[in-house]
Amino acid sequence: MSVTPQPDSTVTLGSIAQAFEVRGDAATPILDVTEDSRAVRPGSLFVAVAVTSDDGHRYIRDAVARGAAAVALSVERPADAPLDIPSILVPSPRRALALFAQRLYGEPASGLDILGFTGTFGKTTTSHVLQLLLNAAGCRTAVIGSLGARFAGESLELGGMTTPSPVALQRALRRLKDAGATTVVMEVTSHALKQERVHGLTFRGGLIAAIRPGEHIDFHRNYEDYINAKRLFLGYLAPGALLAYDADNRAASMLARERDDVRDVGFSLRRTPIGDAAEAERRSGNLEDRRILSLADAALDDRGALLTIDGVQLRSALLGRANLRNVGLALTFARQYGLRVEDAREALASLTPLRRRMERYDIAGRTVLDDTAGHPESFDAAFEVAELMPASRIIVAYALRGSRGPDINRRNALSLADHALSLGAAKIIVTEAADTADALNQVTPHEREAARSAFRERGVEPVWHETMHGAMRDVAAETSSGDLIVLVGAQGMDAGRAELEKALGS
Repeated sequence: MSVTPQPDSTVTLGSIAQAFEVRGDAATPILDVTEDSRAVRPGSLFVAVAVTSDDGHRYIRDAVARGAAAVALSVERPADAPLDIPSILVPSPRRALALFAQRLYGEPASGLDILGFTGTFGKTTTSHVLQLLLNAAGCRTAVIGSLGARFAGESLELGGMTTPSPVALQRALRRLKDAGATTVVMEVTSHALKQERVHGLTFRGGLIAAIRPGEHIDFHRNYEDYINAKRLFLGYLAPGALLAYDADNRAASMLARERDDVRDVGFSLRRTPIGDAAEAERRSGNLEDRRILSLADAALDDRGALLTIDGVQLRSALLGRANLRNVGLALTFARQYGLRVEDAREALASLTPLRRRMERYDIAGRTVLDDTAGHPESFDAAFEVAELMPASRIIVAYALRGSRGPDINRRNALSLADHALSLGAAKIIVTEAADTADALNQVTPHEREAARSAFRERGVEPVWHETMHGAMRDVAAETSSGDLIVLVGAQGMDAGRAELEKALGS
């Protein structure tokens, strides 16, 4: 991705703001678009977007002082319009931001097959698997998600959000298209859907992984609100789009059936997907018309999974049932998208886990299982894999989830304690990662106390460390060759491997 996208220098305010009334000189050149007044430079169009905790209209004066060429603001706030530069009144600044960004970068989604992907867990791994499978089918596939924009072995950082802001998203699409991508798999979060970051895009295909309760409770009022946010995903699917879904999950199955004009295909790790047979009979009277790919006979071991599809035996090198589910969803979509099962064999055999996604590696004779588990169900998946791995002793290290609320930290601690006891772990080490977590992931006193209380409730007394450095020094001191170290935790544990390698002198 060596191409650096630059907006056309001839872009004017009038061309970006088509269909909106421009107050002032419509011929004003526009060099970029931003909703962040701190990023404004001479020639910027500043869009005053109201967010959960702040209101962009408060920063219009700041944007003007920094050299903004024009300002877009809500029709409900005309009095906030500056008098010294052009302005545009828009019904929805959020949607306007997405629209202006598309026009600034020359409508980059045109000519790309964009495949949207939503769900609670597994989006990053499934997108990675799908990229390999679609490439095996002849596509030139890029991925936009939590690891940035990735194409042809290169990556582009997108500011740390799984689904980036509209401007960063359109810039990335422009860059991917110019670099030769024809297909883009895009991870779409519930936050992005509610905040309309993907407004204006049309998905030619979609995937819905399992939608589980308890995630993002800091943002969503309850599980119903979370599902309703995911439901917005359906509005971006083109008529006739291919939609693959997890038939074992009630919420995913329900949403997949709400669009009658798409081609929905499911997969299942059960012999009879929940509620699916009755729905099949209602719609067509023929269960085969539902096109459910069953992986119920797949075998799991400490090398991955062995599965058979259409008489062809495939080996996935990814560990655990959760990864089998990720592979199943990707295979379900790719088969309907034109992938021959024979061509899937080499792609699956070449799989290696993404960083901290059920990743297995060795340090100084110790085996490490490293996963971003930060939810009780993801703990289930991680410890299921740990049980398959031989070890002399087992040490578990966990990083609390900072700024996610006491409830998720309490439930995580209960789950972690139960799994560690069942696994026979010799020691549990907990860290707040105060030295390595960024400002958005610092643990609050309430979160710390919620976790401590939950561990006490289970009769477990973990060793507590404020810093990641201290926690990994403890892990190193407690373990020796032949031991298994389980590193779990979301953002807070991202520095765990580096600190452990330092502690072990590797």
